Amino acid sequence: MRSSIMAPTGHARLRGALCGLAIALTPALAMAQDAGGQQQNPILPMPPVPEFKPLPAGTKPAAPVIGIFNTQQIMAQSTAVQKLQTELSNRREALVKDVRAEDTQLQALRQSIIKAGKAPTPEQQQDLQKRVMADRTKFGNRNRILEEDAQVALNQVQREMQQIVSAIAAARGMNMVLQAGTAALHDNSLDISDQVVTYLNQALPTVYLPGPTEDPEEIAKSGKYPVMPFQPADNGGE
Repeated sequence: MRSSIMAPTGHARLRGALCGLAIALTPALAMAQDAGGQQQNPILPMPPVPEFKPLPAGTKPAAPVIGIFNTQQIMAQSTAVQKLQTELSNRREALVKDVRAEDTQLQALRQSIIKAGKAPTPEQQQDLQKRVMADRTKFGNRNRILEEDAQVALNQVQREMQQIVSAIAAARGMNMVLQAGTAALHDNSLDISDQVVTYLNQALPTVYLPGPTEDPEEIAKSGKYPVMPFQPADNGGE
């Protein structure tokens, strides 16, 4: 496995180095061609390189035993994700409602200044600007917290799903598990999505979600958040 990962990287570095060298030499070659007219490709020395002999026979890889899982299907059928979507939707609506209410108040304040028939004083302008900037900070921070709350919750689902997929693969002797989208065609008997959903809903019926006013970044610094250990029955081979 290491060779298959490292080889492309090594080739990429070699190609990059050769390209860099070619770019660096291009001006010099161009000047030489201009000075000497048309030139044929130079004949360069070919120093010998070490002979690389055939390798001794090694361990053959196991025959592939493939599994398929559909992340979108699993997420859609996850009870934890369904509950999460409802809660986050409510929080989003609350945020939008507060933003609109504040915008209405600001509009009313501006209208009152206009109706006064006088130009706003520097103090009024400064106070209004401070309020607008404070709103941007406040609501921007609430939006950040909402997005981070969603990420905290979804990360739990994804981590649990990875464990379950690995456990099912091990129980069924699978040595290759693919995302459904990467396979143009597959037999339904290879698909473990329904089994993943069953175990996921048993193991993680709900997820930990920070409170609406809690900052996930501050919680992460404290390290004080609950965990929900669960070990399903060993029937992965069914």
